[in-house]
Amino acid sequence: MRLSVLLAVVSLTGTPAFAQTGATPVDGDWIGKGSFQMGGDILACTEVKMKFVGTPAVFGVRDASFACESFNQAFPMNDDFEVRPNDDIYYKGAKIGVVTGTRLTVLVPGKDEVGTEFTLRREGDFLYYNEVSRAPGQPPVFGMVAIMHKDPNAGAVQH
Repeated sequence: MRLSVLLAVVSLTGTPAFAQTGATPVDGDWIGKGSFQMGGDILACTEVKMKFVGTPAVFGVRDASFACESFNQAFPMNDDFEVRPNDDIYYKGAKIGVVTGTRLTVLVPGKDEVGTEFTLRREGDFLYYNEVSRAPGQPPVFGMVAIMHKDPNAGAVQH
């Protein structure tokens, strides 16, 4: 009897813990194409790879690599951001972003007032990625856009 009353109360109150999705829409290994901007140069990137951890409580950036016209670069990372109730994103105790449905937006503060804004939006099988780094009121230091899908080779053993 007590269990049925508890279940009825939970279903009537709409407990947020069951509704919260956090960063789950961006979880996984992603691969696609994009463009990179630095100063006045815009480069086509034939391959963009990114790995994110997305759970109801954590948004993590693990790795990224870019193969663009004049450079190939890998960025090993292990950055975690806390996703709190209401899908607010925190880093070192400060709120820096939010998850709204399948869209995740953060603004990470940096040196000399240069902040980096990341927007990730999941649309079906695609992940749209946008990154801009700039000081307030200044032109971007750099920018990156990519359209990716889940990497079918992620986790595959290489021989």
